[in-house]
Amino acid sequence: MRVSVLGFVRASVRNKHGFHAFIFNSRGMAKVQIIMPVTLDGFLPDKNEILMEWLRTDRNGFHYWEERATFNMYPHYGMLDLMDAKERRDNNCTFFMKVQDEKSAEYAGGVFLFRLADELVIYLLPISYKSGKNITGKIQFGQWTLRESKTFRNNICRLVYRLKE
Repeated sequence: MRVSVLGFVRASVRNKHGFHAFIFNSRGMAKVQIIMPVTLDGFLPDKNEILMEWLRTDRNGFHYWEERATFNMYPHYGMLDLMDAKERRDNNCTFFMKVQDEKSAEYAGGVFLFRLADELVIYLLPISYKSGKNITGKIQFGQWTLRESKTFRNNICRLVYRLKE
């Protein structure tokens, strides 16, 4: 067993076929948090929607999470870089990503595809469109646990889910 430069304890196990398995024992991994507004029928709200303006400007919207995050993720951030950064950081580190347009929705879909999201914050807007960019169909599979819910005066409901381990 060796201790790496970053303070991780690392053991290497090798079988007769030359396969290496590395076991990391650290202070935990960083958390990847996706914040996404969703209409009642599962679509990304229009950027000009008045309730989206509330999310962008109110202290209970995106700002609430930005203040608590360690790093903000943007659609150009590479998935392999995110995987590496998530493993290198401890559990006090939060990577935050807000979904507010089609480009960020596609990136969040990639985060879900690679099963990197640990926490999902859904702002459920009391509107429906019946068409548009469906974003709920891209949420990574697994069992999510509701950790918090809050309803605001404008009837937006904030739901905070964590992926069950």
